[in-house]
Amino acid sequence: MITKTRPKARPFAISRWSVQRKLVLAFWLVSVIPTMIAAELAATTLSQIFDSNVRIWLQESTKIVKDEVGNILHDNARMAKLFMRYTSPPSSKQAARHDRLTADIASATDIDVVALVRASDHKIVFSTASDDVVKQINLTSNAVLQTVQVAGVTTGLVVSTFETTQEGEDYLLLVATYLDSSFLTSVADVHSLDLRLYLANPSGFSEIFSTQRFDDHPSRIPKSVETAMRATKQPSEQFTNNYSGLYWPIFNDAGDLQGVIFSGLLRHTSLVGLVNQSNLFLLIFLLSSALSLGAGVLVSRRLTKPLRDLSQGVNAVISGNYEHRVLVSGGDELAQLSSTFNHMTERLGELHHLEAQLRRRDRLHALGEVAMGLAHEIRNPLGIIKTATQLLHRRADLAETDKRHLEYVISEVSRINDLITEFLDFAKPNPPLRVLQAARPVVEEILGFCGPELATHNIDAHIIDQAPGATLYADAKQVKQACLNLILNAVDAMPEGGRLTLGIASTGGYTVISIADTGQGIPADMIERIFTPFVTTKASGTGLGLAKVYSIMESHDGSIECASEKDAGATFTLYIPAQGEDDGDDEEGHDA
Repeated sequence: MITKTRPKARPFAISRWSVQRKLVLAFWLVSVIPTMIAAELAATTLSQIFDSNVRIWLQESTKIVKDEVGNILHDNARMAKLFMRYTSPPSSKQAARHDRLTADIASATDIDVVALVRASDHKIVFSTASDDVVKQINLTSNAVLQTVQVAGVTTGLVVSTFETTQEGEDYLLLVATYLDSSFLTSVADVHSLDLRLYLANPSGFSEIFSTQRFDDHPSRIPKSVETAMRATKQPSEQFTNNYSGLYWPIFNDAGDLQGVIFSGLLRHTSLVGLVNQSNLFLLIFLLSSALSLGAGVLVSRRLTKPLRDLSQGVNAVISGNYEHRVLVSGGDELAQLSSTFNHMTERLGELHHLEAQLRRRDRLHALGEVAMGLAHEIRNPLGIIKTATQLLHRRADLAETDKRHLEYVISEVSRINDLITEFLDFAKPNPPLRVLQAARPVVEEILGFCGPELATHNIDAHIIDQAPGATLYADAKQVKQACLNLILNAVDAMPEGGRLTLGIASTGGYTVISIADTGQGIPADMIERIFTPFVTTKASGTGLGLAKVYSIMESHDGSIECASEKDAGATFTLYIPAQGEDDGDDEEGHDA
């Protein structure tokens, strides 16, 4: 017996790959060589551009500190005007109250030191900080950036002084803000960027603020850098293997070096170290390869999209959504399959609608049978009760109170009888006596009948006829009843008055009568159930009015739709056949 050996499966055989995987591979292979050439050219160009712009970027970053200092000086000057406006002479009765107000304003605006110093002997008249801190501050106008010792810690200050005169005595108003650890918190999270501020003091320069601290960066300004800045009054660069840095001097109006701003970038953890020709080439090549693979995935998905749409359509039909349609594009087998699926879904929707109508008719038929029995059993006792009550009411010897009570009984019995009659009319409707007639006179008659009621409620009503000569193949009495129910509902929805629009149009063998109001509208969760018996939005409604309208339209082989939004009015649209089948046949024979 000869046995055939089955060839071993090769998991990486391209012949066994799906079409989508083959397309992705083809896109990548075609783009490899052009990508490598483009990556080399782009890497060279970008590396040169980036290196030339690093220094400019470092210079611009130092402006962050300079701008912050300038903003503090501006705020100090603005608040000083406010302090001087409300400053009272130290000897006046208002001084203590104004001092408290000044302290509160300084606290609220984050100003750390506000002091009033007499010019003649430099005596501190008032201060929001301790006297030992104020005494360390240089009151000359050029000393804008200074350092003081606060609780043994060297702290930077932005100082502004202003001259003022009170009762013939000259004073200096001192306004200062600390440059503490909260300074420049917006850039503290940028770990590759280090912004530092050094301020001059008698012993040299002290570091006031630092967002980061590089491992090999000195804690003080190198002496050579300080000497170069004093001599040239220009920024000084310093580059190491770990960082690139720039020292920017700050001079006062007298030309004295008051401070230095340092801006640095780490090379190993920032773009300065990462951006070089090799890294750029690798990055561009990888990105281009990723784009090629992405294009392959997109194209393959485009080719398999009809199958995915069909899968979604099947799931939609399973969940009961028969309105779902699949997009048909092209003329291949998949397009034919999509077209067949849409036709099948349409037919299933029609069958589902017919099934719902049959279930509704069965329920109404059962409801009618029960209603006839209940009406017979209830109306006979009601008739006896009403007759007996009327006889008692006619007796002359009854008191007025008793007669009034009997009138209540008669009224309620009549109301119950009317409710039973309305229920029977809904449960056992009379078949329509359909006649071909013009639509406009029917609508005008309905509006004329409701005119007094509409005028009483301050409702402006009008007709928009978009289909002159439109006809109705319907029972005029039942159509009027349906429209009357809808108009009365619209009146109830507009208690403060509004606008009622009756429209006439024609579409697809139907005459369309629409009734639109500007009332309160119908909640979205009620629209699906609004035509169900005993469902109502009114406190005293029976819920049979709209159900009766639906039943009338159904008996006329028509339909009714409702469109509404909360507080934006509602529109009910009636679709009534424009002519009977015999009329249509006659017209066709006449045309022939």
